[in-house]
Amino acid sequence: MIDWERDFDRASERAFRERKSVLIDVMKVPCRGCEKLDAVTYPDPRVIEEVNARFVPLKLNLFEDPREVVRPLNVLWTPTILFADRRGTVHYRNINFLPPDLFLVLLDIGEANVDLHWSRVDHAIELLRDSYERNPDGLLAPEVLYHWGIAVYLKTHSNDEMYRIWDQLRERFPDSIWTQRVP
Repeated sequence: MIDWERDFDRASERAFRERKSVLIDVMKVPCRGCEKLDAVTYPDPRVIEEVNARFVPLKLNLFEDPREVVRPLNVLWTPTILFADRRGTVHYRNINFLPPDLFLVLLDIGEANVDLHWSRVDHAIELLRDSYERNPDGLLAPEVLYHWGIAVYLKTHSNDEMYRIWDQLRERFPDSIWTQRVP
């Protein structure tokens, strides 16, 4: 079972102490996507293991938790999954349900985006590369390649190195929205 925190301050303290990112699930009742995450995705043993090992998980109710906590998160739809650093700054978000296999990739993308803002570029590159290599044909593979290219650029400051990754994106997924973002 995922060890959800229910209090923002407690989650932040734990994130500082454990030096982890915060995975925030903003939900409400009723909410079909929220119910499906709770019934399908969160009970998956792989998801449980990855979330508990890599994040401080925090579950907030859009309407029941304190407004001063929820409002700054700018959540309009539930469920919204946020990836925040130890200070509570959100660096990546995803809206609505994902099944376990895609959620595991989402964890990599989210953690990598937090890492990039904390100068942990090598770890971000490793997460994104490994995620892509595990599932190069997956639905989130184009987004993984896009963020991987950015991470490589932030490490090397080399357009050639960035485009080495982005060329794979353009070649393998020419119709992807992520490909359309590549100049």
